[in-house]
Amino acid sequence: MAEEKTIRKSFHILCIGVTFVVFAEASGLVAYPKMLANFDLGAGYAVWMQLGFALGLTGFQPLFGWLGDYFGQKMVILLGAALLAIGTSLVALAPFFWVLVFGMFIKGVAGAAVIPAGFTYVGKFFKDEQRGKALGIFGFYSVIGGVLGPVISGMFVDSMGWSSIFWFCAFLGVVTFLLFFIGVPTVQGGKLGSFDFLGVIFVVLTLLGILTIPTFINSYGISSWMLLPPFGVFVIAFLLLIVVEKKQKDPLIDIKYATNRNFWVTSIIAVLLSVTFSSIMYVLTFFVQGVQEKSSTIIGLLQMALFATMAVANLLSGRWMSRLSARFMIGLSIIMLIGGSGMLIVVTIDTSFLYLLISMCLIGIGIGLAGPATKAVVLSEADPSRLGTITFTFNMIETTAQRVGASFAIVTYALFAARGNAVSALSSTALILTIFTAMSFIFLYLIPKKVRGFQGVTGSAENVEVDTTEYDMNATK
Repeated sequence: MAEEKTIRKSFHILCIGVTFVVFAEASGLVAYPKMLANFDLGAGYAVWMQLGFALGLTGFQPLFGWLGDYFGQKMVILLGAALLAIGTSLVALAPFFWVLVFGMFIKGVAGAAVIPAGFTYVGKFFKDEQRGKALGIFGFYSVIGGVLGPVISGMFVDSMGWSSIFWFCAFLGVVTFLLFFIGVPTVQGGKLGSFDFLGVIFVVLTLLGILTIPTFINSYGISSWMLLPPFGVFVIAFLLLIVVEKKQKDPLIDIKYATNRNFWVTSIIAVLLSVTFSSIMYVLTFFVQGVQEKSSTIIGLLQMALFATMAVANLLSGRWMSRLSARFMIGLSIIMLIGGSGMLIVVTIDTSFLYLLISMCLIGIGIGLAGPATKAVVLSEADPSRLGTITFTFNMIETTAQRVGASFAIVTYALFAARGNAVSALSSTALILTIFTAMSFIFLYLIPKKVRGFQGVTGSAENVEVDTTEYDMNATK
């Protein structure tokens, strides 16, 4: 009983730390236009900021998952908190644009180390019948950072300048480090295997290739032959990654589980939904500020509504899993997301704040319902000894889709806007995203009818040894 209380208490402390990190990751977007204006650069240069941030956030998640499996998760999240303080300080101090891009990269690496940790923790310590609620709670906590990030960032940017929000995030990095150090107990890792160095190299090259494609489209145009190098790097690195990982005893990417229907089908759906979710946030930022000429605070309020509804939907999703099927839960999320993005197809320069607010709420509900449900499907057949690798890999896929989607959305919006009509740029981009989201229905019925954790289908999570000595000593101080 005492051990169960320790696990639950440390889980909530971990969630609070993740909330601070998500806040820091979400707060930068509102400042993008003024950051670029500070260096006398156009909107297209946001793709480079996005590339640096995205590569850090996605490229290192499998590595941190592997390290967590073998060295323990606490070491990984402490490193992530420290990197958050370093990266955001570097952005605030940047004398040149490319130093700022590097700071965004470090900030992304920090998120890669910390944000998926709650997902892994749930898989290790909660049984299937408890996972739904635990995933909903984790989703709620993490989304709270997204709720507060944009609106508080907007206030900081409007009143004290864009660098002020990054100094505040550096402070949060220090607070998060102390929270993790004191409140999260050490979890014993597994037997140390050989380090998958080639896996790390090919994962980074694969993601660098795919993330660079929209950047090159922005720089050279969609018909340029310059798109071939990054596309070639992506394809070759991806194929070599599969070959290398199949031969590894302790691979960075679990290829065996990746072929499981519960993983690959859910991953495809998560990609389709994540692209729309992240893209809408980015293009709406430039539309509201650049076309409607409204303040950063308005953008913050719209994003706050999106994340607030997403947080509530996370809790509801976690509770509804015991009564509803995985197909129904994910299907409902697809419908809500299509409704929200579809509303933006008919926007005009005079579209009201309320109309945009309703659109954001629908998108928030849709992505919020999908979060715990898709993660529960992935966990349902996962090997307990490889949970770090599996959960961080899935999270990498999800966040890569968000980053690539956001980059393509920025480029698409910029290309449409360059034709002289920025209003139709948003409408055209929203139409593409709505069709993209609707493709999720093709894969929905490939999800098994019965999945552990849904509709009373249960199983048992393996026991994991927890060293609570450090926690108990700190608690008595």
